[in-house]
Formats: sequence, structure tokens, C-alpha cells
Amino acid sequence: MNTQYLSNNYETQLYECDLVADVPIGTNVLELIKSTRAKDRLAKRNQYDRVKGARRGWSVHKFGGSSFADPDCYSFVGGLIDTFSGKNLIVVSALSGVTNLLYSICSKAEHGSFLSSSEWKSLETRVSEAITVRLGDSVAREKEMIRFSNDLIYLAGLLSFMPTASPQDREAITSVVVGFGEIFSARLLTQIMREDYHRSATFMDARDVLVVRPIGGSDNRIEVCWDVTRNKLKNWWVNRKQCDVLVVTGFIARNLDDDLPVTLKRNGSDFSATIFSVLSKAHSVTVWKDVDGMYTADPKKHADAKFIPYQTFEEAEEASLRGAFVLQKDCIEPARLHNIPIFLRNCFNLSCPGTRIGPPEEEDDSGEMDCFFKGTLGDQCDVSFSSSMDLVGTSFSL
Repeated sequence: MNTQYLSNNYETQLYECDLVADVPIGTNVLELIKSTRAKDRLAKRNQYDRVKGARRGWSVHKFGGSSFADPDCYSFVGGLIDTFSGKNLIVVSALSGVTNLLYSICSKAEHGSFLSSSEWKSLETRVSEAITVRLGDSVAREKEMIRFSNDLIYLAGLLSFMPTASPQDREAITSVVVGFGEIFSARLLTQIMREDYHRSATFMDARDVLVVRPIGGSDNRIEVCWDVTRNKLKNWWVNRKQCDVLVVTGFIARNLDDDLPVTLKRNGSDFSATIFSVLSKAHSVTVWKDVDGMYTADPKKHADAKFIPYQTFEEAEEASLRGAFVLQKDCIEPARLHNIPIFLRNCFNLSCPGTRIGPPEEEDDSGEMDCFFKGTLGDQCDVSFSSSMDLVGTSFSL
């Protein structure tokens, strides 16, 4: 099979960054709004606050499939992101259930029957419905539907190779196909942030930046090629410095050995989040889930399970090896090696502060470091969404 078809013949459409209001740092906000119509004043003041707040830097947040259970959840997540001050790097998973659909479609494609399958029809329905519900009757919806139609044409052509492909080629095709769940999700959230919240949001296909090397073993370990990835990220970032929300696909990357797309396996989006927290030298990474944090046992099965507000990296890794399902050891390792605290929070229970994983706060030595973002650390800030909450950690500015 010609691997060029996998690596080069499809390019996801990137978004150009453009600020809603061109507000230079240091502009007097009173002069800015003095001659502005009343209905536009709030938007301009908010934009001023965002640009000023951007000096505090980037924070990294990851939202899993449970955060995207249906189209309405995208609006909820968008509203939550909009409350975060400064600039935010958002790692997203696929719409709930879509990854399983894509795996099932790949299995059906091995026998050549995928186009008439219920899974293929369900994929078309669920993604198009999410786009239509969230973007309404807008130009953005039309553009996103065209992109989705092109995606389906590409996927159908790629999957047509499955019946005659070798086992190795089938694995490569599957890695490409299942990664589209994150692409659909990240592109939609990017458009929502632009259309509904007027943010200068940019979409990143992690396959353009993140390079890894699968090293095998019984646990299918994956090694991050840090130097190669940093160079790619530096080049990717050159023309996108004005964005204040960067939406990144979780779960997917590119294989150093053959330059083909590869997945980070199950729970790969959590791994993506800690990887990008290292790449951006973030002060912390927040993993948003549908549970309040770490417990002594599964709270859904054990009523007497006790909430754990804090764990060291070592304790969290040990709990993972014992079968704790909240965060896997591989996901913790990048943060541990760079001493970046991880916060586990429930996006459906904002009143809960969540679990902090990392060094004791007085020993947290994360600080200003050189990186492609070139910035300084900011102060911790408060965020409110329906009720007041703490933004766990901040990172540095461009």
C-alpha cells in the first residue's frame, strides 16, 4: 500500500487567528469605550480584559469524551473556557461514543461493508447534528459541513483499502480513521469559541506537531520525541501568535519511524494534555472529567469511598498500577519529570476543588523557563462560572 496516501494526501483546514478587536496592551480602556455604542461596550471591555489578561500566560485544560456527551455539552464547555483568564490551550477528546464508532467502522471495512453499516450512518448523523445544533444557520456551519463532507469522502477512500491491506497497513489505516473523532470535536469547539464567544481561537491537528515513537512491550508504551516535537511546534506557532484559545486534538500524534499518524491508545487525550503542558512549560494542567477527583475506591460502586484531595506523583502512579481508572501512569510521567502539578476536576461539579497531584505546594519549583512561547509566569487568578471557582494554576504568556 502506498503510505503517501496516509501521510500526505489529506490536510486538515487550519483557522487563521484574527482578534475581534485590535486592542493594544496599555490602551486606556476609558478612551477605548468612550465613543462606542452601549451595546458594544461590554464586548470591547471583555476583549480588553482578555488581551490584558493574556500577559498572565497560558493554562492547559483537557476535556474528555464525557464532557462532550451531546451537542449541548459543547456550549457548556465553551462557556466554561470563556471564564478562564488569559490564554488557554485546550486538549479535547472526541464526541462521546464516536471513537468506538470509528473502530467499529474499521472492522466492518475489512469485509467491505462499512458504507451501508449502521455505524457509518450513525457517524454521519451524530457529527452533522452536533455541527448544526451548535452553529445554527451560519456561514461557520456551512464551512464546517463542507469540511465534514470532505472528511467522509477521504475516509471512505481510505477504508476501501482495508479488504486487501496487510495487517500492518490495516493498523496504519485504523490509526488515521479513529483520530478523526478528535478532529471533528476540536474543529467544532474552535468554531464555537469564535462564533459564540468571539475568541480568537485556533485549531491544531496534533499530528502536525507531536512526534512519538512506539516502543512496544506488554503495555504498548509510547516515547515522546521531545526535540523533534519542539522544533515542529516552534515552526507551527510562527503565524498563530495572536490566538487566545488554542484547541488541540488529543489522542493522536505522528510516528517518527514512518511519518504516519498514530494514536496514543486509550486515555491518550490525558497523555496529550500532560505532553502539551510540558511543551508550553505550563504552571499546571487541569484534567476535566465527570468525577470529582481521586477516591480510595470507585465512588459509583462503593458508597464509603473517601475523596482524596492531594496525592504525590508517586502515589498517583502507584494507584494507577493498582487499577485506579482516573489517570494512567503514562499520563502522569511527563508532568512528574517536569514537576508540573495536575488537577483533576469535575466539569459538572464546579463547587468541588478536585484532586491535586504533584509536589507539596511549598516545594513546587515550577517557574519561568525558556520555551518557544517566551513568557513569564503570572499570578493565580479567580474564575467564576455560575458560581465562583478557583482557576487551578496559571502559566506564562507569549
